[in-house]
Amino acid sequence: MVSRRSFLTGALAATTSLALASCSSGGGNGGGSSGSGPYKFSYLRPTWGPATFTKAGPYQQALEKGGNVAIDVQIIPVIDYDTKVNTILASGDIPDVIWGSGPANSIWRDAQDQGAFLPIDEYLEKYEAVRKAVPDNIWNMLKSKDGESFFIPNLIWPQVPFMMFYRKDLFDQAKLEEPKTVDDFVETLRAAKKAFPKHVPLSLGYEWSTKDLATSFDFCLSGWEPTPDDPNKIVPWHVKESEIDFYFWLQSLHKEGLIDPEFKVNKEPNFSGDKFIAGKVAMIPSHWGGFADTITKLRQVEPKAEVRIMDPFNATGGNRMVIPIDRGFYVSSKMKDPDRFFEFLNWSLTDGGTLRRYGVEGKMFKKVSGANIPIPDTEREEKFKGPQVEPVQFFGPFSEKLDWDGMKIGYEANKLPEEFAYIEQKFATYTAKYHTDYRDITALSETENKLGAQIYEDYMKQVVDASIIDHKTTKQNWLNAADKWRKAGGDAIIDEVNAAQKDKSKPNYVES
Repeated sequence: MVSRRSFLTGALAATTSLALASCSSGGGNGGGSSGSGPYKFSYLRPTWGPATFTKAGPYQQALEKGGNVAIDVQIIPVIDYDTKVNTILASGDIPDVIWGSGPANSIWRDAQDQGAFLPIDEYLEKYEAVRKAVPDNIWNMLKSKDGESFFIPNLIWPQVPFMMFYRKDLFDQAKLEEPKTVDDFVETLRAAKKAFPKHVPLSLGYEWSTKDLATSFDFCLSGWEPTPDDPNKIVPWHVKESEIDFYFWLQSLHKEGLIDPEFKVNKEPNFSGDKFIAGKVAMIPSHWGGFADTITKLRQVEPKAEVRIMDPFNATGGNRMVIPIDRGFYVSSKMKDPDRFFEFLNWSLTDGGTLRRYGVEGKMFKKVSGANIPIPDTEREEKFKGPQVEPVQFFGPFSEKLDWDGMKIGYEANKLPEEFAYIEQKFATYTAKYHTDYRDITALSETENKLGAQIYEDYMKQVVDASIIDHKTTKQNWLNAADKWRKAGGDAIIDEVNAAQKDKSKPNYVES
């Protein structure tokens, strides 16, 4: 089994070969070089941005022309994806390429075991750039019990802080100091509500955006962790006392009107960010990678706006580290001529790498002294903006996942070169301390495979969904639901995971 403590040792060592792979051939001709016409396939994926995609836009046309393919794109907003895609899997009418959670999820593993997806090892051997885009230890971890590969992971850097952005210009007007503790933060929210009644004090798009705020309470949001009395027994998030208390702390903020009333009501996951850049929000936890874009867009509305980032709170605050896989995709076992699809993927990582990474020259990036300089979304034509690009993206190599040089260029393109050192320093501050999910995704439970989704839906989902915004829901309601979940099979899941996972030490996905 992969050592979780050295999970990315091979990944980091592979950076040089990945860079070479992006320049080598390895089958790097156009995606349809083995056939006369464009290779047609259907493609279903979630979108994190607004679902405003228009098919056959200029970026899609450039991608299809370069790769000699014709892509029938289907999208589902990420917030609805898991629910809707389950219906698609059950129907058996699966698109040629479909995004999913991978074999660590029982629903997808069942579909994989039942023959819904294509084994891909022969294509990984044939198309070197595709294989080298993912470190060997991750490919090995994702193999089936028979040693076959099915899933192509979308890799991310394990440190993805959701930092607390705030309007420093508003703070200065109200003479508010940046809070240093959780208690300070609550008092600051109250002061902001009083000082700026037309602004939302704190906007949240979804619970996950609070993952790094939660570290200030000394736990890992949505993860398995050891019980307080037994370091060798890990339990899931919805039975952890610290996590339950955090949800009801958020409820207390919601009761006071300190959290955006649209939280859990507006199903668009980006609504909170949109409100912040519209000048309607004082504070928001947001993906650190969007800092420059947030400033640029906000200043189009309020030219004198200043955005800063709060340091993590309390002695425990930091980053909730993640396993470096954020979904990925499968190829249908019924796909005709999958060889041509993998040829297209390989092209996108080699000869098509500039188009994949930077887009259309002159419209999405420009060349300055030989370097590719991104054109900010705010300065692009609508048809070349992110929502028209994301739905036809597939995956990129691990070597691109934390690219400081590329990020510096992006800040310069946004005319914010002075902010690059600031975000670099804040990244170091947030990642100095970390919390992480202790569960090894290869530690499987048969009970979870058979009953996990059902008993969570039956006993936990309703109380979890209601806990923050329904003020009649109490901690005791949650504890009662968790007790029913345990009796219905939850205790068996916990026991089976602990039996399967011998190493209960805290994993670190960036250190060897």
